Amino acid sequence: MRKRILILVVGTVTLLFLGLIYGYSVVMAPLKAQFDWSVSGMTVIFALSMIAFTAGNLVAGKLLKRHNVRFVMTVAIAFLLVGFVGSAFADGAASLPVVWLTYGIVASVGIGFVYNVIVPTVTAWFPDKTGMAQGICLMGYGLGGFVLGPVLTQLYTVTDWRIVFVAMAVIFSALVFASSIVIHMPTPEEAAALPASKAEGDNAGNAAGTQDVPTSGLFRDPTFYLFYLWMFLLGAVGMATTGIGREFPTSLGADAVTAAFVIGFVNIGSGLGRLIGGTLLDRIGRAPFMVGTACLSIAGALIMLAAQVAGSIAVQVAGCLVTGLAWGAVIVTMAFVVRKVWGQANFAENLAVVNSYGIFAALVGSIGSGVLLQAVGSLATVLVVMACFGVVGLVDALVLNAHRSKVARLKAAHAGARAE
Repeated sequence: MRKRILILVVGTVTLLFLGLIYGYSVVMAPLKAQFDWSVSGMTVIFALSMIAFTAGNLVAGKLLKRHNVRFVMTVAIAFLLVGFVGSAFADGAASLPVVWLTYGIVASVGIGFVYNVIVPTVTAWFPDKTGMAQGICLMGYGLGGFVLGPVLTQLYTVTDWRIVFVAMAVIFSALVFASSIVIHMPTPEEAAALPASKAEGDNAGNAAGTQDVPTSGLFRDPTFYLFYLWMFLLGAVGMATTGIGREFPTSLGADAVTAAFVIGFVNIGSGLGRLIGGTLLDRIGRAPFMVGTACLSIAGALIMLAAQVAGSIAVQVAGCLVTGLAWGAVIVTMAFVVRKVWGQANFAENLAVVNSYGIFAALVGSIGSGVLLQAVGSLATVLVVMACFGVVGLVDALVLNAHRSKVARLKAAHAGARAE
């Protein structure tokens, strides 16, 4: 169906622009310089963004149960306008708290709304290629910081940052409004015409027998807790890298433009991780993919550590890319598992609950890494801790795989007993 391709394209482009939330260290660069913000103060912006983004997910999931896509998108536009325009008025000693409130909370709630409208809606149109569709859509979101970061850096050299913030408010709001005209959930007739999933087990979609689980049911499922822990551990690694952001390349002597370029490879990796990861999830399934993602996260932290030891920006680029690949793979795994394990009917609400891992990952990964860096003054120490998080995430993935295998055996035995 051509309509679902259009919805996928529009959703991807919209999330590409709103993915600028991950490039916050570039967005806030002129403010940091003008108002002399500390690194720890900057990381609070990102942590608040992740927390508010998650809150926006949760509220959007509830609203989608009662209202259509256009209504939720309209509410999101109001948050985006207030958030970005409000940030343009930041000044003096109160500048950082103002940005915490406007960009860190208000605008990020709006982005969370849009995210949790687009991802479930796009997923509903692709029951046969869930991972691929989610991967393409989320790739756009992950690449936002990389694509727009250098553009903003150049704009800041010729235009006052306040004007840029107002322009972002207008452009992003217009884009969300336009997307709300195109994006909608499939009608029963359209849903019936969609190709069904042919996968089995953890790869199965509703068409292959997956039971729709209400949000309350997540908390009775051990899979939820093991998966949530995995998301937190590896998500914290990704958020620590993004939270510290430009401090990594600037510590090696990079100028502002070079620093934005280098840290942008986290976004490139994240986008590729979502695209490639979505395709691989469809083909190899959740179990081996989660193990491989944990290994990739460990490798990324260790390569970043090697860059600090060697003082090499080239090695740091590689580390940013690998770390981004792992983080992107984590994000697409979340959407994939929520759809495949717990069904489509409550996807938006269940996704929002699982995505709340971002609150804790932001507190530990973004704020925690900033506090640790300020306390010890060593990026190497932060990277060692990040690698340890990856190791624990690997162990958790193995435990989850063993649990899911046990559940599958019990279901098979129960089905066999009933057949007899």
